[in-house]
Amino acid sequence: MSPVHEDSAVLPRSAVMALLDEAMAQAASVRVNDGNAQQQPARVVVAVDLHMSFMRPATAQSTPTAQVVGGGKTMVFCEAQLRNQQGEVLAQALGTYRGQRPY
Repeated sequence: MSPVHEDSAVLPRSAVMALLDEAMAQAASVRVNDGNAQQQPARVVVAVDLHMSFMRPATAQSTPTAQVVGGGKTMVFCEAQLRNQQGEVLAQALGTYRGQRPY
């Protein structure tokens, strides 16, 4: 890739994975910290499992969303979607995250 990226440039799959993983990790963090990620010490979340599906090429104009779909206070199941400006799903992910106390 060139150092200059246009808005219409296709994102690498690794970037798409990172966007969806981060979106799910943030959603999981809210769950394992009882809605208060600012509490001290906050629990951190680590990915236990991650499944990705790529449907269409993604560009910089794509928006990730994520939600918790199950689990408890320690183990959380999430799903995420990356959509273009027209609302079409470009990629989706399913992830399992575990909350743990920081070391």
